[in-house]
Amino acid sequence: MHRLLFSSSLLVVLTLYTVDFSWSQSAVASAITVALYDDVHLSARVLTDARDETNRVYKKAGINISWIECKSSKTDAAPDLRCQDPPSATHLNLRIVPHASTSSDGIFGVAFLSAAGTGAYGDVFYDSVDKLDRDWHVGSSRVLGHVMAHELGHLLLGLKAHSRHGIMCPSWHGDQLRLASMGALLFSEEQSRFMRDRLAR
Repeated sequence: MHRLLFSSSLLVVLTLYTVDFSWSQSAVASAITVALYDDVHLSARVLTDARDETNRVYKKAGINISWIECKSSKTDAAPDLRCQDPPSATHLNLRIVPHASTSSDGIFGVAFLSAAGTGAYGDVFYDSVDKLDRDWHVGSSRVLGHVMAHELGHLLLGLKAHSRHGIMCPSWHGDQLRLASMGALLFSEEQSRFMRDRLAR
């Protein structure tokens, strides 16, 4: 099946824009499961904080995430049997890898989608995440959590997921980083509703 690659690049330019969308807590939340593979072997604290950041972004959109910690093939630890569950629209796979297969400082992740806009696999490139944190001191866990949320967003939104503002903006400027540091880089109300409706189907 032909696959389309959607990349997330971060261009650091200062702009002035503020956005904060909140999901109505009275509605019934949707749920997804994410099998997370850490090929970088990050500390438990960094991974926990990054997952918490991603959870917060999706909770604002009305979506709860259940995480499965999956081991890379280089570890001797016994794998979680749930990691063998087949992927689906609600069972996604996200892998943190050291770097992109092709060298590029501006590429932070990729989601693998079919021509129909469906997919269940995404990668996050940690070297680019780490460089952004060193340049802007936003916090590695916070940056990682937002990039994870962005790549999962491609899998949940499908084709044409990028938007002019918010977490699905294809180029993150200085203002997006400022919003991320404040916990205010989120999905739009329309994106949140689309993801919930798609999961409900």
